[in-house]
Amino acid sequence: MLKIDTIYKKGVLFIRLYGVINKVTKMELDKVLESVINKVGIKYLLINFDNIYYINTDISKMLDNWSKKIVKSNGKFFICGYEKINNQYFIDISDSIFEMNDEFSVFNIVNI
Repeated sequence: MLKIDTIYKKGVLFIRLYGVINKVTKMELDKVLESVINKVGIKYLLINFDNIYYINTDISKMLDNWSKKIVKSNGKFFICGYEKINNQYFIDISDSIFEMNDEFSVFNIVNI
């Protein structure tokens, strides 16, 4: 099960994930990202993986795909909790994804 919380603050959409990422929940997350990036036009997106406790699917491609879409719209793609998930699941991320120690650090990079 995956719980997806979203909050929009100061021009940045924060997506906080809780639970498990598998094939089914990855598709659910893809739908959310599709909606906010393509339909709403979000330019600054932060996904927080701090509360993910299990991943049994390859999300590297998904992250790379969405970061490219954000960059294409002149935005920036950020993630929190990368160290935690990378240590357990060896997830590659592209150069277009910014790693953040915490969510508030994003405001040092994005000036809106």
